[in-house]
Amino acid sequence: MKIYLLAPLLLLLTFSLKAQEITETNSDKIYELAREEYQNSNFERSLAYTRRGLELAPEYHDIRILQIRNYWALENYAAADEDLDLLLETAPEYVDVKPLVLQRVNRFQGELQALNFIERVEKIYPEDNGLQIRKAQLYLQLKRRKDARDLAMDLFQGPGLTGEERYALQLILNRSVTDEVGINYQYIGFSEDYSRNDPWHSISGEYQHNFGRTATIARVTYSDRSFKKGNLYELEAYPVFNDRFYAFANMGVSNGELFPDFRGSLSLFYNFAKVFEGEIGGRFQRFNGNDLSTGILGLTLYQGKFYFNARAFLGPEIGGELVRNYQGNVRYYLSTADNFLFLRIGNGISPDERVLSTQALENPLLEAYYGTLGVNFSLGVHHLVQVGAGALYEDITANRQGTQFIGSVGYRYRF
Repeated sequence: MKIYLLAPLLLLLTFSLKAQEITETNSDKIYELAREEYQNSNFERSLAYTRRGLELAPEYHDIRILQIRNYWALENYAAADEDLDLLLETAPEYVDVKPLVLQRVNRFQGELQALNFIERVEKIYPEDNGLQIRKAQLYLQLKRRKDARDLAMDLFQGPGLTGEERYALQLILNRSVTDEVGINYQYIGFSEDYSRNDPWHSISGEYQHNFGRTATIARVTYSDRSFKKGNLYELEAYPVFNDRFYAFANMGVSNGELFPDFRGSLSLFYNFAKVFEGEIGGRFQRFNGNDLSTGILGLTLYQGKFYFNARAFLGPEIGGELVRNYQGNVRYYLSTADNFLFLRIGNGISPDERVLSTQALENPLLEAYYGTLGVNFSLGVHHLVQVGAGALYEDITANRQGTQFIGSVGYRYRF
């Protein structure tokens, strides 16, 4: 009796298999059907179509690329790599093959495997910036900081970088430094409009150490205004959460003579649309017994060799008036991330201007305008120098204006 029941079942299964058999012979139509199944996440069915398509047209590259994507979706990387190797051997310049290579790099479970793959395929694409940038990133992840920095420096000096690639290289160069020490000097002179026009002098020393992807800095600033002197002690950090998201945090204390008794800062930065970086944050200061808060919004664009940044500082509210500062920053990179011209212009005095910020707190209703122009350049791998000069035009009182002349020079040693 069981045999009689089994026979119809076998017949039904045979009909079912026949129904699933692919009889289409037009390779273009097969590709369309395979792509439709892939888009609907029917990867096994799509794979059946791509296999049939390649039987009919072994050199139909779009079908083979789709087959690779099916294998990836099914986590069959060995089979996908066989097809990818065939494309690299027979059609490496086909339009969609190179992007496929970069995607394969990002699918490796280990950094060393990914690096070995890049070192194999870079012989096919020796001039590809994207592949080389990914290689530098892998060096960094494998704690080969010197290799990462050397490669990123070579790439930064090369032609044809997009804003996205320049941004990625800038991150690699920033994260490939282990330690830095620096010293900065600032001179502020005054026009005859001021009742006191003895120059101010400020000097700061700092030490930076990178713990993995997080840079930490200790800084001491000494300022001499001839009639008053003061010190500011600061700690700050730049924790990096991923390639798009990082933060800035700062805490400083002083004796309250020239600087706020306490200052705290926090900003969050997020990279989006490949070349934009947004900032949202705040600053807090305790000055002359008052607690003062400032909100910050910023937007940065990396475009070719240019860096454009706009920031708005809103607050604190003093005497019923909201203190405002608007600032624009432009950099033009000459050869590497360490060699650039910079320009800063602004209205008002921001809380990030350590030496000058208390002027805005003491005279919140008075207007100020400033501009600074300078150059940052490297001498070899270890030495960095920055020189800047500018002027600040401000209301001294409601009826009197004056100009401050600002000059600065800084030196940093990386090791």
